Amino acid sequence: MSHPKKKWGQHFLRNRGAVARIVEAVEPAPDDVVVEIGPGEGVLTEKLAALPNELIAVEIDPELSERLQKQYGGRITLINGDAMEAPLPPRPYRAVGNLPYNAGTPILRRVVADPNCRRAVFMLQKEVADRLVANPGDEAYGFLTLFVRLYASARILLTLEPKSFYPPPKVRSAVVVLDPDRKPFASESLIHLISASFRMRRKKLVNNLTTFGAREEIVASMKRANIDIDIRAERLSLEDFARLHDAMPKTI
Repeated sequence: MSHPKKKWGQHFLRNRGAVARIVEAVEPAPDDVVVEIGPGEGVLTEKLAALPNELIAVEIDPELSERLQKQYGGRITLINGDAMEAPLPPRPYRAVGNLPYNAGTPILRRVVADPNCRRAVFMLQKEVADRLVANPGDEAYGFLTLFVRLYASARILLTLEPKSFYPPPKVRSAVVVLDPDRKPFASESLIHLISASFRMRRKKLVNNLTTFGAREEIVASMKRANIDIDIRAERLSLEDFARLHDAMPKTI
């Protein structure tokens, strides 16, 4: 048994039933590479290595990385590095992993925005998973919801209690399946607009957007987009934001 390291947010999965369902959900096509992020003790790696697909595992912990290399040898390509920096395959791949709690969101964002990702099956904190499937007006709805929705559709596959892990985390976890659904209007400037819109969640949208121009300009843009000038960001759908983006001054 490995000694979990707090600095990397390690919580090792112990639920064998969950392992089977996660691996089953990957569903790689014959030519897809499978990328496992944060293999840890190798509980998922063992099953993924049995697939006929090429398997790349990215593990930040050098001790665990060395152990996995000894165990699986030439059957997998092991990268001892940070999943935020390790190169992603330049061809179609499926990503899977029990993401570390302290870095799960940026890793998720990096993978779903990558054009070569064909599916991601990620274990996350339940509260993060809830944000991915939230609807306008929900408390969990926000920037992350909309960022992911620009690139993928999300569904929760299963929820797990803390006792499914060692050491048990203080929160529940959930497995999310993300499938590519890149919107034609996805752009860095739209992401910038959405981010600014949620800067101060309790403020009206128009007040959050004054960094883009004079209040009168923002109000005029909202009216052109047929958006209520008294609304808050959490009430707008992704399509509403796309419409607003098109109506805004082109300087954003």
